[in-house]
Amino acid sequence: MKRIIICDNDDFDALLPFCLSKGLGIELQSFWNPVQPGLYPQRIHYQLEKIKAIDFRAFHGPFGDLNCGSYDPMIRAVSRQRMELGYQTACALQATHLVFHHGYVPHTSPPKNWIPRFVEFWKSFLEGKPENLHFHLENLLELVPDIIIDTIEGISDPRVSVCLDTGHAHCNSNTSVLEWIEKLGDRIEYVHLHDNDGTSDQHRAIGEGTIPFKEVCSALNEYSPEAIWALESETRGIEKSYEWLKEKGFVP
Repeated sequence: MKRIIICDNDDFDALLPFCLSKGLGIELQSFWNPVQPGLYPQRIHYQLEKIKAIDFRAFHGPFGDLNCGSYDPMIRAVSRQRMELGYQTACALQATHLVFHHGYVPHTSPPKNWIPRFVEFWKSFLEGKPENLHFHLENLLELVPDIIIDTIEGISDPRVSVCLDTGHAHCNSNTSVLEWIEKLGDRIEYVHLHDNDGTSDQHRAIGEGTIPFKEVCSALNEYSPEAIWALESETRGIEKSYEWLKEKGFVP
C-alpha cells in the first residue's frame, strides 16, 4: 500500500490533528533552522510526546547556506557540524527517514569538481550511522537530475536515495517533472508533493498550480513504486492535497 505522510511545515500543532485523524506518518520540519534546538530544547520533548501514536517519522534537516561539495574546507566543516546536529535531533525524535537538500547551485562550481567533494563528504558523514536509517537527498536549484544521479551512484550506499521535490523541479529546473521521474527512476524513495505556477516555489495544494499531477502520480507509480509520498503544501493545502489524491484514486 502506498505510504502517504504529511509535512508539518513548522506548523506542528495545526497539522497534528489531521495527521492523527487519517493515521498518516509525519515529516517534522520545525528544526530546519539549526538554532532551534538550542533556543527551544523543550520543543523536541514536546513533539516527541505528541507523536507517540505516529509510527512513521521523517525529519527535514537544516539546509540554509550549507554546501557539502564546497571547494572551501571550512564551509564543508560547518556544513558537517550542522548536518550532525540535524542527525542528532532526528534521532532524539526517533525519526528513521532524514531529508537533506542535495545543495548544488548551478554555475557556481563545475560538476566534475563538486561531485567528488560531495561524495567524499557523504561517505564520511555516513560512517557509524545506523544501517536502518534512510537518507534522502532533495533537489532544490538543480536544473537537471544528472548531478543527483552521479552523486547517488558515487556514494553507492543503500541508505541514500533521492527525495524528488515536485515543486522545486517545476519552477527551478529546465527539465519537466515527468522527465525527472523517468531519469531518476527507482532512485526516488521519497517525494515532496506540492504545486506552483512555474514562476516560484509557492507550495500550493495539489491542483492549484500547473504541474500535471495526474500524470506525475501515475509516473511515480510506474518508475518509483516504493517511494513515500509526503504532502508539502502550505498548511491550508494539506487536507486539500490529500483529498485530491483520494479523489483521483492515488490513496487506497
